[in-house]
Amino acid sequence: MSASAVPTARAAWQHAAVAVLVVVVVVTAVPMGPWRPAAEVVLFNLGLAAALTALRRHRTPLAVAWRGLALGLSVFALSCAAEVLELSGIAAGPAGVAESVLDVCAYAAMGVGALGVIGGGPRRRDANTWLDTATLLLACGLAVLAVSGNRPSPTGDAVELGLGAPVLTVVLLIVCVPLAITHGRRSVSSTALLVAAVLTVVGYGGRIVVGTPLRENPFLDPLPLLAVAALVLAARHPDVARMGRSTGLDRQDSTTRVLGLGAALLVSPALLLLWTLGHGGVGYVLGAGSTLLTGSALWRLLALSRDRERTRAALSASEARLQLLLEHSSDVIAIVDSAGAIAYMNPAVQSLLGRPPAEYVGRQAIDLADPRDQPRLRAAVAGGGTEDIDLRVEHSSGGTRWVEMRISGRVASAGIEGWVVNFREVTDRKLFEEELRRQARTDPLTGLLNRTAFSERLEEATGSLDPAAPPAVLFVDIDEFKGVNDTLGHAAGDDLLTTVAARLTAAVRAEDVVARLGGDEFAVLLPDADDDRLREVADRLVSSLRAPLALSGTTLSVTASIGGALGAPGDTADRLLHRADTAMYEAKRSGKDSASLIGSGVANPA
Repeated sequence: MSASAVPTARAAWQHAAVAVLVVVVVVTAVPMGPWRPAAEVVLFNLGLAAALTALRRHRTPLAVAWRGLALGLSVFALSCAAEVLELSGIAAGPAGVAESVLDVCAYAAMGVGALGVIGGGPRRRDANTWLDTATLLLACGLAVLAVSGNRPSPTGDAVELGLGAPVLTVVLLIVCVPLAITHGRRSVSSTALLVAAVLTVVGYGGRIVVGTPLRENPFLDPLPLLAVAALVLAARHPDVARMGRSTGLDRQDSTTRVLGLGAALLVSPALLLLWTLGHGGVGYVLGAGSTLLTGSALWRLLALSRDRERTRAALSASEARLQLLLEHSSDVIAIVDSAGAIAYMNPAVQSLLGRPPAEYVGRQAIDLADPRDQPRLRAAVAGGGTEDIDLRVEHSSGGTRWVEMRISGRVASAGIEGWVVNFREVTDRKLFEEELRRQARTDPLTGLLNRTAFSERLEEATGSLDPAAPPAVLFVDIDEFKGVNDTLGHAAGDDLLTTVAARLTAAVRAEDVVARLGGDEFAVLLPDADDDRLREVADRLVSSLRAPLALSGTTLSVTASIGGALGAPGDTADRLLHRADTAMYEAKRSGKDSASLIGSGVANPA
């Protein structure tokens, strides 16, 4: 349904003004007789159309209430039609009986609709609810007894005056009090319903006391008709769509029940007043019933009040505990709405990210994550279930912090429509894990890659070997390293290994890989090479290592034997390294301080 199809507030006031105008015309210009009830049919049809608007176009949650009111207005219109036949002399007897029966049915329907206004929404049918219902029924029954207890046969207008009108009056009295004492800003629809109920109570209540037809009293005559005009405003106004909506709390429901029962207590003094007007013969029954009514209603009021106070105290304590936990939690707790915006964040975020929670509320949650980790965060959310993920979040001062984050599956409960996210800082843990990984792949003396890490890189290179630019491996073994250790000591030997590592690294490109395989053995991986590059790097390494160096106060020169092998199709990492190792032993046998290369056209030592 489009927004333009929903009746506006202005249209509601215009329709209500038309109804008031109809009332004025009916009361002042239409003569008594068949024309009067015929004119009233127009007014009741206006009310019926308004009630259908509330149900079909505004889709009010108080469906039972407005269906009852619509039914009552429909039956009142039929009653007016029967009265037209009666006053016209057409089947006057049957039409008169039909009119009274229809009036009583209309009162009952209106009463159901009125009670639906304060009882909107489903309730759990427990013993207390049944007792509340019995109390209200007792109030209506006693009102009927008080008015009609000593009257003769309940036929014709006496049925209407002694049965229907008292019931409707009492029900509307029970409705008036909750509407009048509604908490917060009262809507136009609820105010109009209150006005309608008051007008009806005064009109029909006055009729009970006076005991004469409404049309014979110029003061009471317009009141029930004006109540229909108020119903037109209540039903057509857009506020009717919000009446009766659940707030998720039992407090309003409990308050409505308390007010309804409190209004029922007003029936008791009203009954005693009616008794003084001469309804004798049933005094003892009336007195006992009034006492029972007052006692049961008071007992229920006290019980409901105690229940409400206990519930309120428990709720307040629960809210205070929850707030305390949230404020002192070291973990950041956030609620992200269905649009991905942050709806709530507890104070712990300030110590983690450097800003108070208010500065994050309303921002898109994805923007907190480092751009490098945003795709992983989106994938975790798209998973649907509860997800644990480590990612980087941006700090207000710049830089990032590692956090361990738990994202709930999407939830839909009171106050939450989206995701609940918990996260805590794990930067130290991440740095420690990174250091452990580095140490597991690095030679602790030289800082070069160790044998394990070198093997992984070599497997990557041989796994996607390009025959036009194959990888090459240089196996470097320091000549006479044992003699340095034996004569100058192990500290000098370590210095020598560190110097060799630095010279090897300086002699190759940044994308080449240098590693210490163990002892005095090193290896160099050239990711893409050919025979010329293999010889060029081998010669450069031999020359670089010959340069004199100072160890333990002594200047000496060291040499190395280098074996090189150029990758060929079908080579594995182990095979290529073994070929380079074999070539290195060939260089040793050739006199050391040289390089022996195995490639597509290079097989002689340098």
